[in-house]
Amino acid sequence: MGGGYELANLYPRVTGLPKTLGADPGITVTEPTPGTYRFKGSTTQAAASWTDLYSSVHVEAGTYTMDATDWPLGSDSWLIGVQTKLIPDDGSGQTDEFSPRSYGPRTLKAGTLTINIFINTTGEVDKTFTPRLYKTN
Repeated sequence: MGGGYELANLYPRVTGLPKTLGADPGITVTEPTPGTYRFKGSTTQAAASWTDLYSSVHVEAGTYTMDATDWPLGSDSWLIGVQTKLIPDDGSGQTDEFSPRSYGPRTLKAGTLTINIFINTTGEVDKTFTPRLYKTN
């Protein structure tokens, strides 16, 4: 009897991959399986990809949390992670929502959640992660 259930992952997929970030030769971002992103390569210049891996999703009002199967450098790292902004339907003004050290839970108004996976590092990188966005109520 009973049994658990898994919340639906609302995280929208990033399009336009593969993409190379940084330089000499760069960090290539691929999607080995749907919704999973791999960062592999090296760069001598900061990748600083704050808007390169963009997606968005419309959310209803409620409580949401951001998670990942494995945060590549931990959920408090500003080297690889996710940053979001909410543009509310009621026109009340854009707000910062999920980011390192603040992945949830958060109460959101109905609106468009803009999401950026970022990598902000130099050197060798070989990391994979699957970001997840859940509505908890």
